[in-house]
Amino acid sequence: MLRCLHRVVPGVASTAVAAAARCTSHPHLLLQQRGVFADKVRAGMVLRVDKKVFRVVANTRSQKGQNAASFNIKLTEVGTARKKEVTAGQGHDFSEVRAERIRLLFSGFDDDDFACFVFPEHSPDAGKEINIPADSLPEVQQKFLACGMPTDVLHIIPDEDVQDDKEVWTEITMPSSYVYTVEKLTLKGLYKMASFVECDGTVSVNDQIQLGDKVKLVIKPDGTVSFGGRASA
Repeated sequence: MLRCLHRVVPGVASTAVAAAARCTSHPHLLLQQRGVFADKVRAGMVLRVDKKVFRVVANTRSQKGQNAASFNIKLTEVGTARKKEVTAGQGHDFSEVRAERIRLLFSGFDDDDFACFVFPEHSPDAGKEINIPADSLPEVQQKFLACGMPTDVLHIIPDEDVQDDKEVWTEITMPSSYVYTVEKLTLKGLYKMASFVECDGTVSVNDQIQLGDKVKLVIKPDGTVSFGGRASA
């Protein structure tokens, strides 16, 4: 696991909270209910299947006879991305997990290699901290999360009816682009590489970029990051 250099220090969390102006004033982006029949299952829902939590990728209907139908539901396990498919009749009742997407601010990695996030200033839980093991994050997040960055985090709410069910924070979604400050420039073959004050990642930049410049990096869903040009003032 990558040892990240931008650590939490006293005052960093409060600094991140102060950056809440960049975040939505409505942190709760999604709240799901429980109990859904197979024919009502839709992509994006979070279900509990065989005591595990899955996100629905797709639900396709296959006709069986004159009045009967079955549904093939494609799932991805939350937190592991393992795939699963189930077939169910129209009247099969799935348990929909109580889940919500919440806007949090990244505040750094601590000495125990936990990624720390805080609720923004205008939320009811302003300043409350959530800790997620850094080694459970994709490499792009370990390298390019920056203090004060707004992130969407999936919150799985424990089910009181399920024994030993636990609260889970997972599936962090970073902004599609973010502004960083160039701290160091090096050469890697024919490429000019920049490292940044706010994170531990490096990216190839053009020859016009100098130390201290503010540059935009594009953070792609495929886990790669690319140079997006000098940031406008």
